[in-house]
Amino acid sequence: MPSLPVAAYDPTGAGDCFDAAFIVGSLAGWPLGNRLRFANLCASLAVQEVGGSLAAPGWGDIADWWKRANSRPERQSSQWLRRFGFLEDIISDVPLAAQRRATATIAHLSDA
Repeated sequence: MPSLPVAAYDPTGAGDCFDAAFIVGSLAGWPLGNRLRFANLCASLAVQEVGGSLAAPGWGDIADWWKRANSRPERQSSQWLRRFGFLEDIISDVPLAAQRRATATIAHLSDA
């Protein structure tokens, strides 16, 4: 299964993110291809950020990616969007205030 073409910034935790997303798809009963696509998407979103577990995308991040990807002019002919079409029904239920990436709290109070 090909992964999304992205500029990777930090690969820390990408495998863990892939595994967790694959398990989510498995528990949801998705077909193998969709589980692999979803896991690749989550890992692709994670490597674009810094910080292992802090880079793991939440449902809000996934919904944001889907909306951005669908707003591009070339979206009708995009092989990537056709491959991820199964997300449309899932993303439609994600509320605007859905969980996004965690924020670091290390030395949070000392930054003031």
